[in-house]
Amino acid sequence: MRNASLISICATLASCQIASKDLADMNPLLFNDRSLKGPGVIARVTPTGTQYVASVVAAAFSSHFADIKPPKERKDHQLSSVPTVTLRRLMLETLQLEKQLVSTTTNDGLLRITVRNISVSTSAILSGELRGIKLQDNVTFRTPSLRLDVAIRIMRNDGGNPALKMESCKINNQGIKLVTKPMDPRNGKSIADGIANDANAIFSDLICAKIEHIVTNRVNQRFALLSSRISLEDSKNFDIVKIIMQAEERMKRLVRQNMMRSNKTLRRNVHAHNARRVSRDPVRGKRQFDEDKFHLILNSFNFARADSLMLDYSMITSPSLTSRGIELQTSGEVFQSGHTTPFGAGPIFLPRVPNPSQMLQIVVSDFVPNSLMFHGHRIGLFDTRIDWTTPQFGPVMRTTCDLSTGSLFCIGDLFPALREMLPDRNIAFAFTTLKAPAVIVQPEEKGGIHFSLLGLIRLISDRNEPIGEMEIRIEALMKMKLTPKSVKGKVTIEEIQFTSRSPRILLQEELDDAGFLSREILQRMVNDILRQGIPIPIHPLFKLVKPKLTLFSRSMLLETNFLLNEHIIAQLTAETLVA
Repeated sequence: MRNASLISICATLASCQIASKDLADMNPLLFNDRSLKGPGVIARVTPTGTQYVASVVAAAFSSHFADIKPPKERKDHQLSSVPTVTLRRLMLETLQLEKQLVSTTTNDGLLRITVRNISVSTSAILSGELRGIKLQDNVTFRTPSLRLDVAIRIMRNDGGNPALKMESCKINNQGIKLVTKPMDPRNGKSIADGIANDANAIFSDLICAKIEHIVTNRVNQRFALLSSRISLEDSKNFDIVKIIMQAEERMKRLVRQNMMRSNKTLRRNVHAHNARRVSRDPVRGKRQFDEDKFHLILNSFNFARADSLMLDYSMITSPSLTSRGIELQTSGEVFQSGHTTPFGAGPIFLPRVPNPSQMLQIVVSDFVPNSLMFHGHRIGLFDTRIDWTTPQFGPVMRTTCDLSTGSLFCIGDLFPALREMLPDRNIAFAFTTLKAPAVIVQPEEKGGIHFSLLGLIRLISDRNEPIGEMEIRIEALMKMKLTPKSVKGKVTIEEIQFTSRSPRILLQEELDDAGFLSREILQRMVNDILRQGIPIPIHPLFKLVKPKLTLFSRSMLLETNFLLNEHIIAQLTAETLVA
């Protein structure tokens, strides 16, 4: 009891220390956000975008159908109207479709995909007897106008990535053409009529089984291996195929190792009960073994690296499918591995009506850039240095200047006391944030994006001697520039305030006068902090095309078209991945 109390007290003190550290690092503008827990990002794939995605995926399927061999695929079919004839070794030879003939709806919570005018060719061997004639002939039947209707449910898997489930699959054809060697005309017509009568069932068995196999055993399993959290560095050149290949190889290696250990254990008869259970039901035992190993791999697989910032684009809930398209909520948090963000995202909303000219609408809470800046502050991401070697500013970073130094203005003009104490010296400004910077987003008519920063500038001589320190507080307005991967900010400083920590060298009255004169240098310093940009937290499969930005209260609306990486989509549906 006593030990439990001590542990409880220690845990409480530790959590209080962490909370105290969080408060010390937080920007005061975000104190009221500590109880918020909403999604950082809400995205909508509009009906236009949904149809585009479906067409790309359908094309990928059609290019790989031949290598899909599902275990449930029927190989033989007995003709219902001619029961003495069986089609054996049924095989789908060709399947061709046009992407522009793919259409989608999302009205009832399911993604319904319709593909018209699919050209299909199927081969089989006739077997049986008809009108006293034994049949053992090759036969091919084709249709140029098959229609496929598939309903897909989109869910969230345990890792926060998409998971698909085929709810229904229907085939309808508008007639077939039979090709076989010459035979009795009456038999030929009976067989052709029998195949035409059963064509929908035959094609359904061949095609729908392949679709279910590709969804379950390729797409879902590969998404399950893909982490929904990636480092910011990796997000710049994220190779999803390479990551999945590494994960698959890791899975195979772990399964092999565990199977070897399991076999060794069984031979020694240590776990006799488990051995008896597997022997009673070997299929169930193997399935449970595979599932246990699969979850073991998922739990141990992690892209996180020490002291790196991670981007979490995992889905918080399963997507919502309505007439507006596919809508999903994602975290969008940028965080430091092993640390939490002490504030959250407030309510954000998509426009009520989709933009028909755009494929994707994304609302990003200012929680996303603020989480980046909070954890970036904690790891020193924004630390920067300007000195006499810095391009464009080198000649300015001196205590004494004249024509011979290459500049008529320098730091010594801002700080005369420093110039008198250390004449004709080079000076460096080493900047670090004292609290996390923050941005507060408001509509343009209410001022746009407000940027706040509190930092410390240490002055260092060219002999690496510490000279003095001063705090700097900056309030600025930020203009946003969009790129396909990030939102980049550029600030215009509205207010600068210096506070001396070394009053004998950096006189407060001199600092009060220095704000206006140093605006350009400090503006450059702040923009250097923001030069990496704020990553747009969308899945790496998407490449944004000409995104447009609109500011709302505490959020930004991005409306854009996008391109899917068709090569990667084809890889995800293929039997084997190729880097």
